[in-house]
Amino acid sequence: MISKSGEGQTEDPVLSACSAPIQEVYPLFGTQSSGLSEEKARENLIRFGKNTLVKTRKKSVIIKFLANFTHLMAILLWVGGCVAFIAQMVQLGIAIWMVNLINGLFAFWQEFRAEKAAEALMQLLPRQVRVIREGVLKEILAEDLVPGDLMVLAEGDHISADARLVEEAELRIDQSTLTGESHPVKKTRESFSDTGFSRIEMPNLVFAGTNVVSGTGKAIVIATGMSSEFGK
Repeated sequence: MISKSGEGQTEDPVLSACSAPIQEVYPLFGTQSSGLSEEKARENLIRFGKNTLVKTRKKSVIIKFLANFTHLMAILLWVGGCVAFIAQMVQLGIAIWMVNLINGLFAFWQEFRAEKAAEALMQLLPRQVRVIREGVLKEILAEDLVPGDLMVLAEGDHISADARLVEEAELRIDQSTLTGESHPVKKTRESFSDTGFSRIEMPNLVFAGTNVVSGTGKAIVIATGMSSEFGK
């Protein structure tokens, strides 16, 4: 087991699974080395739902645009500009209003770009995924992937769900969509206990929206859809 000093213990079941020995990981997620049975997979699909990202209801562009000029700080600046005009400080009033206008336009543009980037990231999730069920390697729709499924990973794969590694061979993952980190991250199946690390930093977890740069592996799905780090 890989460990790093730290005080206290986390109650997060996923982080607990990260520290569990391999032989104890399977029962933690109600599965086994031969994968889920088709019956159990159907039960989990009903329980956890489809492995899809739900699009939030969008506000109209006009409302989003006006919101950048009507929040508290913006209102104070509008009022400040009016006070400057009343005091016959025209140049100051114009300057205050121009600052407010530029800030609002910049904020709107940043929000617009962020939304477009998020939509582009959603397209990274694959349509198909390889899993082992009842001891047989199968290719299923990614939306039918459920917690407990034993997912098979290989170079070039886009990962469909958050999962805990149970096997790996020189596995490296590009996690830039989640962390912005440009270099591939080396992954391991070994148990890892560190209360100071977040989920994304755990070396025995892989995440939806990332992709396999090299190596192979098998991982037990622990979170799908909006419950995944990618969906949060």
